[in-house]
Amino acid sequence: MIGLLILVLLCSNIVNLSSGMATPKCTKPSLRREWRTLGYDGQKAFIDAIKCLSHLPHESLIPTGATPGLPPILTNSSLYDDVVYVHMDATNSAHSTGLFLPWHRLYLHTMEGLLKKKCGYKGYMTYWDWTIDSHNIEHAPLFNADPVIGFGTFPDASTNFSLSNGAFHDIIRAYPLAHHIQRNYTLKSWQTPLFSWPFPLPQKEANSTQTPAEYVKITTSFIGNFTAFQYYMDGYGLQGMHGATHTSLGGNIKDLSHSPNDPIFFLHHGQLDRVWAAWQAHHPRNHNTIAGFVVQDLDDFDAHPLGTGMPVTDDTAIYMAGIGPDAKIHDVLSTTGGYLCYQYAT
Repeated sequence: MIGLLILVLLCSNIVNLSSGMATPKCTKPSLRREWRTLGYDGQKAFIDAIKCLSHLPHESLIPTGATPGLPPILTNSSLYDDVVYVHMDATNSAHSTGLFLPWHRLYLHTMEGLLKKKCGYKGYMTYWDWTIDSHNIEHAPLFNADPVIGFGTFPDASTNFSLSNGAFHDIIRAYPLAHHIQRNYTLKSWQTPLFSWPFPLPQKEANSTQTPAEYVKITTSFIGNFTAFQYYMDGYGLQGMHGATHTSLGGNIKDLSHSPNDPIFFLHHGQLDRVWAAWQAHHPRNHNTIAGFVVQDLDDFDAHPLGTGMPVTDDTAIYMAGIGPDAKIHDVLSTTGGYLCYQYAT
């Protein structure tokens, strides 16, 4: 009888061997809410935590070597700069590969953990639903001059497109060189090439990818086809809803490598993670599907939108380079699977 009891207890505490920790149950998922629904106090708490992280000192990093040619780690930088560096380190491995969505999901989770642990943040990661503002992205409510809760209005050439108002106008970012946060809105942002080839549709307007209709299309199409889903998010010629926000907002967030220098990055990728979660919830065949490869191929992106080389599997590792625990893809396929425990408000 005692042996049977021990066996039952062991079975009730199943161990996740990939992470070396007991798999917890997600019984009360946290609720990630859209930025404008947080109210003044919620917005202030989030921005205060971002600013706190921007003033805490650098901690140790363990670069994975995924992206060659990175600048040396600046030990006199901030903990927020460490977060940026981790994204720089994953420029090649976590973009236009099968790791893109799982890696960024873990990255947001890790950032939320840092805000809580290091800066006492009591809330959760948030997101910007740009479909609400797709008719006029440049004047979306979050781009305001309020010194406490504003992300700053769009600057002009007189400041070299550096923020001159809002809560982050005096913040210095370390990478790639010391600078103030920059932003520069351009509706037809694909007229200027970013890669070794021109964009195929240079006259396409960025906000055409950010509409409510596009949200419905991507979240209800491509049943069971993760490759087609992610390819649509990135878009033909990399002119989809993912790149639209990066390229049109300009400045720091336009740069694939160090785009998290602008805190808007986290609200944008919160929205993209929400899109993925909504697609996963739309049909059972979407729940745990993953696809793609580990080697980025931007020179032939449309032929290999999720990369080449070794296929990713649910056992493929995701590295956070020291700012938080690493994980496996299967750990983050569900936002309520235990390793993660959150939902989106809508």
